[in-house]
Amino acid sequence: MDADGKVCLVGPLTFSTVSAQLAASAALFTDRSRLCFDLSGVTAVDSAALALLVEWLRMGREHAVTVQFSQLSPALRSLGTVSELDQIDATLAMS
Repeated sequence: MDADGKVCLVGPLTFSTVSAQLAASAALFTDRSRLCFDLSGVTAVDSAALALLVEWLRMGREHAVTVQFSQLSPALRSLGTVSELDQIDATLAMS
C-alpha cells in the first residue's frame, strides 16, 4: 500500500484466494480515512471476488474509511450487474 492508501492487487481473486486476501487486508482499515483497491493486476475473478469487495465496503463503513475500487475488470463489473450490487453501492456501478 502506498502513502495515499492505494492497494494494488495482483493475481486471482477467487474462492481459493479471497480468504487470505481478507485476512491480510484487515489491518489496512486502521489509522486512515481512505483506501483505494486497484484491481488492474487481478488475473481471474469469480463470485467470491465480488463478495470480498462487498466485505471491504462493509469494513470501511465500520471503521469510517472511504473505500474505492479502480480498474475493475469487465468480468467483475458483469458479476456486480447480474447480482444487482451495482444498484446497492455506486462504488460497484459501471461508469
